[in-house]
Amino acid sequence: QMAREVAESRLRLQEDQLAHLQEELRRVSENLPQSDSFQSDVTDLQAQLAEATVLYQRQEEVLHQRERELTALKGVLKEEVECHDKEMEALREQFSQDMKNLRKTMEEFTQVSKETLNRWPFILDLKALSDQSQEQIEEEREKVNASLLTLEEELESSREQGEQWRTELEAATQKLHSTREESVSLNVPRSSDAEEELEALEDENRSLKSQLEEAKRGATRLSKERDDLTRRLEERDLEREALRRGKSDLEEQKRLLDRSLEKINKEMELMMGDSRQSVATLQTQLDEFRERSRKDLLEAQRNSKDRLAELQRAQNNLKAQQEEVSRLKKELLTCSEERDSAQLERDLLNNRLKHLENELESEKSSHSDRGREIRGLEDKIKTLEIELDEEKSGVELLNDRITRSRDQVDQLRSELMQERSERHDLEMDKSALERQQVKELKSRLADMEGQSRPTAGITLLENKIQELEERLRSEEREKTSIQASQRRAERKLKELNATLDQERSQHIEQRDQLTLRVKALKRQLDESEGEVERLEGVRRKVLRDLEEQQELQEALQAKVAALENDLKRKSQQTHRTALTSSVLSSDEED
Repeated sequence: QMAREVAESRLRLQEDQLAHLQEELRRVSENLPQSDSFQSDVTDLQAQLAEATVLYQRQEEVLHQRERELTALKGVLKEEVECHDKEMEALREQFSQDMKNLRKTMEEFTQVSKETLNRWPFILDLKALSDQSQEQIEEEREKVNASLLTLEEELESSREQGEQWRTELEAATQKLHSTREESVSLNVPRSSDAEEELEALEDENRSLKSQLEEAKRGATRLSKERDDLTRRLEERDLEREALRRGKSDLEEQKRLLDRSLEKINKEMELMMGDSRQSVATLQTQLDEFRERSRKDLLEAQRNSKDRLAELQRAQNNLKAQQEEVSRLKKELLTCSEERDSAQLERDLLNNRLKHLENELESEKSSHSDRGREIRGLEDKIKTLEIELDEEKSGVELLNDRITRSRDQVDQLRSELMQERSERHDLEMDKSALERQQVKELKSRLADMEGQSRPTAGITLLENKIQELEERLRSEEREKTSIQASQRRAERKLKELNATLDQERSQHIEQRDQLTLRVKALKRQLDESEGEVERLEGVRRKVLRDLEEQQELQEALQAKVAALENDLKRKSQQTHRTALTSSVLSSDEED
């Protein structure tokens, strides 16, 4: 039955998979016009699968009916044998239950008795221990009382001695004060005897003070010891009271246990009487039942001798028919296994077809995506080529600018060299002019040394000297500015060259990458087209395998139908034979 349920679940699963496959194929058919024939083949397969499912359900219903008939026949054969066994078993169970109850009651009583006996030594031990503890506490209490009396006597003597010392100390102190007052009032020099007497009184006063302190410490220590002994005595009193209460509790528990034991003994005697009476009653019933069973057994043996031969023949016929049914079931099981294997292969092929359809769909989608990607890359390449042309034109413009800049730099250099040469000439002229002017000035100065005041010629010469110095400074400033602009132009030229080289290398690298990417995409496109062709071939092969599996399944279904017809015919013959034998046996009993 479990195998049949598994087969039904597999069939339902296959139907679901087929419906899903049909949906996938419908979607594929929207994109592939050439899949119309495949859609019609799948529809035919679905119709054939539905017919096979209906036929299989009918066969299952017939098989269930045959199994119920066989079960009913077996039940009729077993009922007569089980009826007598149930009566015997009921009496045995009743007797066994009564005996179990009796044993359980005896065991409970025995357990209670054992627990009671086990608790008696513990109770006696507790009582002895409480008595012993009470005696120890009494002895220790007496010792503590004796020690307490001794300490109180010592404390009293210490107090008396302290009072005596305190009196002597007060007398000595008073005497010392009086002596000091006399010595102060007389205001005379003290003699050596009076000083010695005063020192002796002071020494005696100090010794009395130390003795008084010692007596105080002794009294304090004795008070502490007395308090400690008093506390211990109270603790012992509490322990003795607790032991007294425990002893009374144990005596009360002993009385309760005695009463419980007496009650249990009485109940045990009553239960023993009841059990004896129950055993006697059960023994009487058992004897009566045995006698009645013996008579029934003899009667059944006489009846069974007549029916034994007929039952033997019926059993032989039933055995032969069961063997035939077993053989047919084995053949049916073999066919079912072959059908399941074929169904499993068909499922595998369906799954493979579905997987291939999914792969085909994914490849088509990836192919379209790659096509879109290729078109996008081609557009991007065109855009990059346009940008590259623009960059080239920009580079050409930049080269022109660089050429013009170089020309300007060369012109500036030539102008600089010219200015340098002019400046050198000017410096030479200046130095010559300065030398000449110095000579003239010196000669004029020599001429004018004899004159009393400067003339207008000297003033003109000084103005000319200042003008020449100013001109020289302006020329130096122009030279410095020209050198700075030349250095800036050279740095700018170097930067432009570096930028141009970098941009040129980037453009070349991007162009190479785009070329490689286009080649890779073309190669992937070729591979995708080849994969699509391969999947199409695999799909056609799977369709052929499905057709072969369908033909094999039809052959197996025809074989299963023939076997089921044979099983049905033989089951009807068996049923008729069993009914005939039952009718004959009922006629003989009448």
